[in-house]
Amino acid sequence: MDFKQFPEPEDFLPQEPIEEERLPSEQAPLSPEAPPEPTEDACGEDMPPMFDSAPVEAPDYTGQEENSLDRELMEVAQLLDESDVPPEESEPQPEEPDTQPEQPRIPAPSQEKSAPERPIRKGRPRRKKGEGLLGIPNILATAVWLAITVVIGVTLGRMLWVCAADVLAFGREDRSVTITVYENDTIDDIAAKLHQADLIRYPGLFKLYASLAVDEGEIRPGIWDLNTRYDYHALVKMMSPSSTRKVIEIMIPEGYSCRQIFALLQENKVCTVQDLSAYAASGELDDYWFLEGVERGQENSLEGFLFPDTYQFYTNDSPRNVLQKMLNNFENRFTQEMRDQLSTLNETVSNMMRADGRSQEYIDSHQLSLRDVVIVASLIEKETSSAEEGYSIASVIYNRLFRWGDNPAYLGIDASIVYALGGKTELTAEDLQVDSPYNTRTHTGLTPGPIANPGLASLKAALAPSDTPYYYYVLDPAAGAHHFSKTYEEHQAFIASLGG
Repeated sequence: MDFKQFPEPEDFLPQEPIEEERLPSEQAPLSPEAPPEPTEDACGEDMPPMFDSAPVEAPDYTGQEENSLDRELMEVAQLLDESDVPPEESEPQPEEPDTQPEQPRIPAPSQEKSAPERPIRKGRPRRKKGEGLLGIPNILATAVWLAITVVIGVTLGRMLWVCAADVLAFGREDRSVTITVYENDTIDDIAAKLHQADLIRYPGLFKLYASLAVDEGEIRPGIWDLNTRYDYHALVKMMSPSSTRKVIEIMIPEGYSCRQIFALLQENKVCTVQDLSAYAASGELDDYWFLEGVERGQENSLEGFLFPDTYQFYTNDSPRNVLQKMLNNFENRFTQEMRDQLSTLNETVSNMMRADGRSQEYIDSHQLSLRDVVIVASLIEKETSSAEEGYSIASVIYNRLFRWGDNPAYLGIDASIVYALGGKTELTAEDLQVDSPYNTRTHTGLTPGPIANPGLASLKAALAPSDTPYYYYVLDPAAGAHHFSKTYEEHQAFIASLGG
């Protein structure tokens, strides 16, 4: 056995990483004890070999050296078993800093020694020093964020200033504005009206303020005198009960219709026409005996019962308070004595119809109600020029209604046509033929309802008419009073004398 076939013990020890390939001439000998190659002497003669070709017995490795070799061989075999799984199939492990030099893998004794391969590092490459997000240099990224912060800050600051200027009414001119808030107005409607009047610039901001600062119900309906210099707090306060309520005295003339009364109250900032009309049509009222049989649903449903008088109202009062104050006055003025006179009046007109040849059934069906009396009183109120002649005009009306015989009972009172036309006073021939149940020239009997709110004198005249034979009357401009006639011929003759 050749001695060189046995590996040297040093071959199994860990080796330093091979950083570069050495030249054959630079490689270390396998063993310091290896025999030198045969050389020639100076004379060119071959030198005899130092060792003959006889077999040499292998040295006897015993003791500690033999045990060390066995352990190293077992470690090599164990390393070979663990390295059967290729590195590519194993899960990548997180990188560890290179604190220790990498240990080479010891090859099997039968394999050729080779330099160990470094594992391929996987994962995101490290950022270079001075780079930020997305590879942007730190200085540029800082400048971008700073610019964005400045823009956002300036924008928010400007928005806050604009909102504060509107809430606090900065830079507004001094100008008075009147705002009308109705019963059915919502906070959206109120904000829109304030915006249209240039009292606020941002309706949404005002609604937010109203929802946070005050109860939405604090803003009451009414006619409010405001100023463009009022801030949000002042606007809300001036439209709420916390503001000073003024008491105003208003005289409602006799003969005013509901339309005229409502307009007068709105003019004096007591209540709006819209709210008064709506409440008169369907608002809840106390149980008044004189409204029995009165059909509601129209804005003039209370016509004739809003007693004309001098009242003291609160500005921006509720329509219920305003209407019931006038209805209460009617109830107080229409005394029990006047209620008793209604029975006396029905006896009078029953005798008139009986004398005119009417049947008892007809008489019973034509008894006058309190509302009928109020209708007659409203006609008297619009036709009379003095309280004294009201009784005679009442006599003419009842004579035409109950003593007309078989002829149609046309009252022919032009004041009812004026009411049908909404207050138009200059009547034309076409107006006199208007198709309306309030046209007493084309419709017989009383009008569907009162044409005005009569005063106490007209109510008394309607309840106690004079007993006269008159059927006609016309105004005498020279006398400032009406001229009464028994027949149509007398009536026409007097008109002719006036030059008409």
